[in-house]
Amino acid sequence: SDARFHSVATISNASSTRLFSAVAEKGAAAAAEEEEEDLPTNESDIDLLKLRHTSAHVMAMAVQQTFPEAQTTIGPWIDNGFYYDFYFPETTDEETGEVVPSRKLSDQDLKKVKKAMDKIISKNYPITREE
Repeated sequence: SDARFHSVATISNASSTRLFSAVAEKGAAAAAEEEEEDLPTNESDIDLLKLRHTSAHVMAMAVQQTFPEAQTTIGPWIDNGFYYDFYFPETTDEETGEVVPSRKLSDQDLKKVKKAMDKIISKNYPITREE
């Protein structure tokens, strides 16, 4: 009785192994196929370039709305996205008169910026290009 149970378990394991091998082979073939796929670039996809460029502007708006003291410096689209450099000068707190030193954006600040970006995007402002 124990031998019969053991045999069933062995067959079940062999079956599972064959199934896993078939799935793994299909997964490897799919991965190889995906590697051959070219990802869009700024040069090959004008819509991607526009999205990155517009996203940089939306981020700048969000930072300046959230942190009025922030000064934009440079903010282009780049090959894998976009970025913006901001300068936070030393300021004085109007309520307390305390000096607030120059600083960088923190992770908490970035969460606020993301929320502000979402709000700006939800307004569905018209996008126009000016030369």
